[in-house]
Amino acid sequence: MSTLHFQPIKGQAQQILGAILNSPELSSCNQKEVMKLRLVCEEIITNVTSYAYPPDAEGWLDVDIRKTDRITIRFEDGGVPFNPLEKQMPDTTLSWKERSVGGLGIFLVRRKMDDVRYAYEDNKNILTIEKVIQASRG
Repeated sequence: MSTLHFQPIKGQAQQILGAILNSPELSSCNQKEVMKLRLVCEEIITNVTSYAYPPDAEGWLDVDIRKTDRITIRFEDGGVPFNPLEKQMPDTTLSWKERSVGGLGIFLVRRKMDDVRYAYEDNKNILTIEKVIQASRG
C-alpha cells in the first residue's frame, strides 16, 4: 500500500496526479485500466485543489492506494465538507446548451469506477474509488 501526503496543494494537481500514477500499485496495472484511473484521479484532484479550501488556505491531501484484485484509492482532505455523490446526475440526453453547469465530473467518476464512496469523518472528506483490474500481460 502506498500512502502519499501533499501540502500545500494549490497549483499542484499535475504533481499529485504524477505521484499517484507512478505508485507501484498503478505501475503494475494494464494501460487500459491506468487510463481510466488517470482520468478519474485527475477529475478528483482538480476538484480538491481548486474548490476544497478557501483561496488563502494552504490545504492538504492524503492519498492511500491499495492493490488486490482491484485498485482502491482513498482521497482524504480537510476542506469544506462536500459529498459529490449527493450532486444530481446530469441529464446527458440534453444538449450542452440546455444542461446546467457542473456535475459531469462526478458522473464520469461513477461511470468509470466499479465503486465510489464518500464519508465525512473527523472533519475530513473521504472519497474512495475502486476499480476491478485485470492482470497485466507482459
